[in-house]
Amino acid sequence: MKHTQKAIANRLKAMPKGKIGAIVCVPLLLVEAVFVPAAIALDGEKLYQLCSRFPLNSQCQGYETPISLGNRSGKTGNCIFKKNEVENRGLCKITVNETGITIYQETGKKLEIINDQKPTLTIEITATSVSGIEYREDEKNNTDAKVLNTLLFGIAGLLLTPNKKVSEIQINYTSTTPQDTSQEQQSVDSLRVVVGRETGREMRSQLEKITGRQAEVPQAKPEPTK
Repeated sequence: MKHTQKAIANRLKAMPKGKIGAIVCVPLLLVEAVFVPAAIALDGEKLYQLCSRFPLNSQCQGYETPISLGNRSGKTGNCIFKKNEVENRGLCKITVNETGITIYQETGKKLEIINDQKPTLTIEITATSVSGIEYREDEKNNTDAKVLNTLLFGIAGLLLTPNKKVSEIQINYTSTTPQDTSQEQQSVDSLRVVVGRETGREMRSQLEKITGRQAEVPQAKPEPTK
């Protein structure tokens, strides 16, 4: 045994220092690889279970319990966010109050913990950050109702089903990065909302009131002369 230990010691002495360092570092790297990932991301289900039982756990800092769109308040519509030329669209709910606009938008994958619904993210737009409002009214093809009425009443049901009357509102607003509030770091982003006609008219009135801005309404196209 002594001869073996002595032989190993002699080999180590004969090796260049760089190689000895590599031999010493490998076990340390292996230890890091085993223990560091243990504290990394859990999936949505496991994180929910962990933070429900142990809210003070370090992995639960900043964690919010997922909430489905059905359990949020507000008017339902379709939202399209445009930030830095990137669009994010989906079902949403919108509320308008004295200080600004709150939007809850579906995001990510469906989660079993909220009855296989998608969680929602929250976006706040302050009234003072709104730089412009655009409003127009339109009609959309009422496909679902037409299919149902066709099944129930045949071709008459299809022909008598009216299109959906909708309002489209675009809110242009200035967002600032949290690191720097200088003018150079500000960008003009937008939220486009499509809701039912009456809801849209009510929302337009609320937005004009809290922002002090008049909504821009595009001029109707003139009918072609015969």
